[in-house]
Amino acid sequence: MKRSELQELQLKRLKFILRYVYERSRFYRRRFDEAGVRPDDLKKLEDIRKFPFTTKDDLRLHSYPYGGDFLCVPREELICWHMTSGTTGKPTVGPYTYKDHETWVNLMARSLVTCGVRKGDIMLNIYGYGLFTGGLGFHQPSHMVGATVIPWGVGRTEAMIDIIRDFKPTVMTGTPSYQLYILETLRKRGVDPEKTSLRITIPGAEMWTEEARRRLEEGFALKEKGGGARNVFGATELLGPGSGIECEYEQGFHFWIDHIYLEIIDPETLEPVSPGEEGEMVVTTLTKEAMPLVRYRMRDITLIDDSGCECGRDAFPRCRWIRGRVDDVIHYRGAKIWPSTIQEALLKFPEVMEYQVVVDKSLTGGGIWIKVELEQQRDTPELREKIAAELKRGLMFVTPHVEFVPEGSLPRYEGKSRRIIIKEGS
Repeated sequence: MKRSELQELQLKRLKFILRYVYERSRFYRRRFDEAGVRPDDLKKLEDIRKFPFTTKDDLRLHSYPYGGDFLCVPREELICWHMTSGTTGKPTVGPYTYKDHETWVNLMARSLVTCGVRKGDIMLNIYGYGLFTGGLGFHQPSHMVGATVIPWGVGRTEAMIDIIRDFKPTVMTGTPSYQLYILETLRKRGVDPEKTSLRITIPGAEMWTEEARRRLEEGFALKEKGGGARNVFGATELLGPGSGIECEYEQGFHFWIDHIYLEIIDPETLEPVSPGEEGEMVVTTLTKEAMPLVRYRMRDITLIDDSGCECGRDAFPRCRWIRGRVDDVIHYRGAKIWPSTIQEALLKFPEVMEYQVVVDKSLTGGGIWIKVELEQQRDTPELREKIAAELKRGLMFVTPHVEFVPEGSLPRYEGKSRRIIIKEGS
């Protein structure tokens, strides 16, 4: 599809969805009326900026448990829900009609093909099954591309090693933290990860960096097998995973803007940023039926590259690495610290096996402690000095306390990692 054709489709779908939510959603009728806007105010794509933002707090207050004031269809038309974990507040709900589910499965099938999954592949799916969207989000669409699924879920890692050896999966999903743990466990079991059948891994659901990608690709020898570690993007508020994914060139995930209209704004001024500048993702769902969202602030920080791609999907811009979420930034004594900066610095060193960050914000005795677990046989004073210097260089305005701990002393993660611990203090 040409970019001009895609923009025509976006405008058509934007006009429809604004009218749809105004007529069916109690929340959006109230919000549009308060802002003094009507669906017919949208004449061109840029006019979406006239409409108010939607936030996660709005969803927590007005969508739980079935969709609440956001719901655009009778409850009886819903076939399922997915939900966020609710670790930072009331869970966010993602209800589906049959049509929503069909749209989601097709978008995920598109994503799997884009990242290189083909008929005959065997997918070891280690995203969690249940209310979390990851497990079923990868399971069902894989059948559409002819792949076979091992529905493993989270946990039983030691037993999984036998599955990798005996069933020979070619694709592995799951959080990057869990994939790194599997890499470590294989080596401890005496299995050479490079000689496994894995060709593609699809890490997601948490912050990760190019350094983590390098460690996965080199550890499993993915490039030598014609594959790689491909970044995927999604959220319960959208349609689960499948909003975008990387192709074989791994230069950011292609965002499916025929189904999700994308804006990038300055998170402080709320104004659009210039092309190529970093900002916060704002999305409007164009084809959701049960609970569409208008100008939803994702809180994810990225930048857009619409210069085209060697894979030929030029109509679909690429989102560069999600640097993190606005909510994830560590504010410490006037400085802003991105957790990704710490990971980038540490994973440059292959000897680093795991890490943990403790931020104590108390007025007296506060500080930032970074615990670093090193491979015992390669731990040297010179290495410790290099790691500490790299962390100080990356954090710039903050000098952390770097503590080196024994191998095996820090927790491993079979789901989303919990490496950042904040102590507010007094």
